[in-house]
Amino acid sequence: MVGIGAVTTTDADDARPPSTPVGWYPDPGGTPQWRRWDGTTWGDATMPFGPPPPDSWTLARARAAWLYLRPLAPWALAAPALGAITVAAQYASFAPLRVWFHAYLQAALHHRPTPALPAVSGSTPLVITVTNYAVFFATIFGLFGWLRFSVSSMRVAASARYPKRHNPTATSIAMVVPFLGPVMAWLASRDCLPTGHEARRTLGLGWALVGVGELGTIATYLTVVSTSSALAAWAVAAVCGALWVAAAIELPIGLEAIADDHASLGVRPMAAPS
Repeated sequence: MVGIGAVTTTDADDARPPSTPVGWYPDPGGTPQWRRWDGTTWGDATMPFGPPPPDSWTLARARAAWLYLRPLAPWALAAPALGAITVAAQYASFAPLRVWFHAYLQAALHHRPTPALPAVSGSTPLVITVTNYAVFFATIFGLFGWLRFSVSSMRVAASARYPKRHNPTATSIAMVVPFLGPVMAWLASRDCLPTGHEARRTLGLGWALVGVGELGTIATYLTVVSTSSALAAWAVAAVCGALWVAAAIELPIGLEAIADDHASLGVRPMAAPS
């Protein structure tokens, strides 16, 4: 099986005219596979011949949905950073809970009756209450929007008929599970790019930052509840926020590569038996 237009290995085949668009073309070495042309040279990324390219309307529709979500993606992923800063800013209001937490640990260590949770005393200012609800809903909707953007990126690959190795429904559900989600998302999004693609490393770094950011969020709450140092609470929250912001910068680059790479599949020629 070879593709129409596949060429044999000669010096003339090592390059293409500069006007050739970025995309997938038959391997110039004659191997029955696609090789990616990056606009100037042949890359290391390859994938086997498969179905013919999708019709332009199907790919354009998936791409349009992706482009609609793209401007919101970094802001959505940075929402947990805002949540961590908000928790640190309300450090003083956690004082009764910190006292209870330390008393609970002492009681548990010495096998004494554990104290009851502290009663809520006084009234919370309206501004703080509104801020808490706003940050909470911004975080929830932000993460949901990010999930939708990630799935949309992989849907572009599916529309381009790239081989699927993961069930989209199971992957989408797993994405919302702490710690397991970033691993599943990394595996699924990585497999939307062929072996050798340079963006695979970017995806790995981005999803790793998400996983560490989840740990940072937990550490922020634990620090606020367990320590009496406001400086420590702010330091942990700042590190947590930096992790989420870094993920919001890095991860869209990898997911954008998925959509861009598979949008270029529309320029590849047909493969057929000879």
